[in-house]
Amino acid sequence: MRLLLSFLLTAGFLSAIQHSGSIRAADQFLPGATITARQGGAKLITSTDEAGRYTLDLTPGAWELQVELFGFQTATTKIEVGAEPTTYDWTLEMPRTTTPAAAVNKPSQGFQSMSVQVTAEGTPSLAAEPSPPEIPADTDAFVVTGSTSDGLAAAAGDQTRHEKQNKPARAGAAAQLNSFGNRRQNRPTYTGSLAFTARNSAFDAKPFSLNGQNAPKSSYGQNTIAFNLGGPIRIPKIYSNDRLMFYFTYQATRARNPYNALSTMPSAAERAGDFSQAAGAPAIYDPLTQSPFPGNIIPANRINPVAAGLLPYFPLPTYAQLAVQNYQIVTSSKTSSNNYGFRQNLPFSRKDRVNVSFNYQNRTGSTPTLLGFRDASNGSGFNGSLGHSHSFAPRFNSNLTWNFSRSTGHVLPYFAYSQNIAAALGIAGTTQDPIAYGPPNLGFTNFGGLSDGAASISRNQTSNINEGITLVRKKHNLTFGLGYTRLQQNPMNYANARGSFSFSGLLTSGFDANGSPLKGTGYDFADFLLGFPQSSSLQFGAKSNYFRTWNINAFAQDDWRIRPGLSLNLGLRYEYFSPYTELYGRMANLDLNSTITAAAVVTPGQPGPYSGALPTSLIRPDTNNLSPRFGFAWKPLGKKALTIRGGYSIFYNGSAYGSFAARLASQPPFIHSASLSTSLANPLTLQNGFAAAPSQTITNNYAIDPNYRLGYAQTWTFAVQQNLPHNSIVELEYIGTKGTGLDILRQPNRATPGSPLTAEQRLQIGNATGFSFETSQGSSIMHMGQVRLTRRLTRGISAVATYGFQKSIDNASTFGGGGGAVAQNDQNLRLERGLSSFDQRHHLNIQYVVTSPVGGAKGMLRGKGLARKLLEDWTLNGGFNATSGTPITARVSGNLANTTGIAAFGTGRAQATGLPVSGGSFFNLLAFTTPPPGQYGNAGRNTIPGLFQTSLNTSFGRAFRLAESKRQLTIRLNSNNVLNHTVITNIGATVNSATYGLPIAASATRSLNLTVRLNF
Repeated sequence: MRLLLSFLLTAGFLSAIQHSGSIRAADQFLPGATITARQGGAKLITSTDEAGRYTLDLTPGAWELQVELFGFQTATTKIEVGAEPTTYDWTLEMPRTTTPAAAVNKPSQGFQSMSVQVTAEGTPSLAAEPSPPEIPADTDAFVVTGSTSDGLAAAAGDQTRHEKQNKPARAGAAAQLNSFGNRRQNRPTYTGSLAFTARNSAFDAKPFSLNGQNAPKSSYGQNTIAFNLGGPIRIPKIYSNDRLMFYFTYQATRARNPYNALSTMPSAAERAGDFSQAAGAPAIYDPLTQSPFPGNIIPANRINPVAAGLLPYFPLPTYAQLAVQNYQIVTSSKTSSNNYGFRQNLPFSRKDRVNVSFNYQNRTGSTPTLLGFRDASNGSGFNGSLGHSHSFAPRFNSNLTWNFSRSTGHVLPYFAYSQNIAAALGIAGTTQDPIAYGPPNLGFTNFGGLSDGAASISRNQTSNINEGITLVRKKHNLTFGLGYTRLQQNPMNYANARGSFSFSGLLTSGFDANGSPLKGTGYDFADFLLGFPQSSSLQFGAKSNYFRTWNINAFAQDDWRIRPGLSLNLGLRYEYFSPYTELYGRMANLDLNSTITAAAVVTPGQPGPYSGALPTSLIRPDTNNLSPRFGFAWKPLGKKALTIRGGYSIFYNGSAYGSFAARLASQPPFIHSASLSTSLANPLTLQNGFAAAPSQTITNNYAIDPNYRLGYAQTWTFAVQQNLPHNSIVELEYIGTKGTGLDILRQPNRATPGSPLTAEQRLQIGNATGFSFETSQGSSIMHMGQVRLTRRLTRGISAVATYGFQKSIDNASTFGGGGGAVAQNDQNLRLERGLSSFDQRHHLNIQYVVTSPVGGAKGMLRGKGLARKLLEDWTLNGGFNATSGTPITARVSGNLANTTGIAAFGTGRAQATGLPVSGGSFFNLLAFTTPPPGQYGNAGRNTIPGLFQTSLNTSFGRAFRLAESKRQLTIRLNSNNVLNHTVITNIGATVNSATYGLPIAASATRSLNLTVRLNF
């Protein structure tokens, strides 16, 4: 049941209504009290925080609540969860016992450990017993409740943040909560659990075959064992203190994960220069004579010796009878990790409590690449926290926390410290650092490329301190907070130190009178065999960088219960995010004039000729990040079931600065960098592609607007909820989101129209190579309508069905961090506006829970026989999803793309023919073609409708109580894609690629895993 409910929450069980309350004895609020909520077979557990408050997300209906706390009588009550949030204030009493006077001891307070497991989605797992913690892979939560750490967010209990999606509030990352106790005859005992989760390829379905061939299934498996133990600190005959409680966790994972990749490799004939049977039958021209090679065969004596030396790194096709998608690699990646956690609570007095926690992890692994190379990785990290809670008065509490974490990671590529392959083959200009040895990366239009990972070392350290204050005054629940975070990132990166060549077929193309490639001519692998890349890029010589940043935040919030049936949530938050600096000033930006016709390299401490004085971060800070929050809940008809909710909020993207620093540090004059395109004046070859001196004096390949402003999103919601007959609820909801100041990645230094062979001589900024330019000019708008129908748990069955209709438009498809596609035409950014890359027009989600109809007052087999014991308490739950696919952009690449002298950056969009896009197996292939020579394609972004997606996941299991003890054995079988229904998730949309119109990705096939847990 614990896993069942956890699945519902993490899958989006959006009908939950918030129930909150406080627990106290006399005038003292009690932390760590255990609250258990039951509804039929459903069971939820949580604990009070340091302020004695708790929050539960309950589905509508009748619930039974129970509060347990060592040293106090157990209290129970029943509540009816309706359409609006509910509250309940508990007052616990000491137990009435008859004890001889000599045996009476004064109560001394202590803590008993309980836990709420945090899942990867950050929602609390509804465990009946303690379970090992799992820190979520979570991004900073910009919530009005203060700190970007989940711990303070959990303690303060933000509502407004989650009103925009009506989701349950997140638990804190260190969600190990504790219950209060005292030393008496019923002393605190030790509790814990031992769990094992297993998955093996023998029980999974074979991967779907995209090319119709019978591929083998890789051998893989994952095993996880988890152990936790909590209780009082006792050392027999040496030390015993029931007030000091500890909690220890350990989790180990050993896994081989499946890796299955499909691509195209050159045939044996193509490797020898024979392109007479090449896909698409292109005409191969001799670059020296500008005449086609006879029979489309390159003579053996014309094959470049460097190309001949690199050929052995390309495997032969797995399916020789196929020309496209003829290569498949089936293997597995290895991972191993160990996680340790320890937490202790120190109650100094009735008003002061201190908690300490420490977690450590180590990990190793190996990752395969397309061509079978394996890159090794390892890392470790730890984090610790120290918290102090103080109660000034029953309704006035303070919570101060300090967190510290440090992590390291290493990636060692397959070729590191082996042979200096580039030097042995005669490739000049590469690095001589042994860690970056290996062949250069090779990219193709029609074939899988030769590539391997880059060596890297990361060393990160974060510390933050947060103070939160809660004050309850009559109808107002006030929260205030202040937080400060300091971050250090110390990376060493060898990205592209081996260099990269791209081959497009440009050099073996035929050309018209204007020097533009002729359609149907040229082939990328032919260019490679002749040793003529279209572009090259190289970057090495970087030393360790030492990035520093910090941020502060302050907030205030009022949860105002104006009257029964009407409440407001008002909040204001301020955040300042400092742009990254480098400890030794090793960053460089390009200072551009207003028309982007001139550029100059600027470094920290140096004024820009066009922008003037700049801070050491090279980016001027954004200081006006105020975030108002507003939410309301209203029952206009009094006790009637109609409820209206709404809200408005603003969220800033403070993480955007993180990606800029690393790119600014990877620029000249601090490293050697060059991005070149071949030209008649400066032709590139495999031998001199890196050593060739660019005609430009500025070789930086990245710049950012010094006046960059953080992007932000405005979100507003409005919802109406109404109870229906048959124990059901319907909710209509509208959600709107507007993004402002989003990232657009531009490439302004382009050539005027003309031949790609002379583009380098026609660049807009003649003394600079092509470079990317990051600005905050983007915007987005999204509107979504949603209908949700909930059937409360009745006779062992409950379900939630949600249908949504949405449309999202933007010109960036990114919320910071350079994640968007490069703008095709830098002179007309309006043409970038189109459907968002994540737009899904329709989505249907159905979640269900079915319990076995055995036992209980109205179930079958109500006796106490063996049949009832075997059949009762089984649960089946699952989720069905049906969604529209995300849209796809038709593109053109290779020799027919108008790259306008921007080296290896990006691809252009295709030309729309005017024919309908719908039709054919996936879409009408005749709706797009290559653009006219020297022009941009006129097709818009994301104009190909995505592919319809469906999935069904299930879970089946039961918890067995062992005799009359507190021990419990839980067994659960989980299956993803239980019907093994595979759907195509992506298709080739590059019009001049051999995979145009072919499926290139599919959903995962059925997988099974088994979890066994013993709670004691």
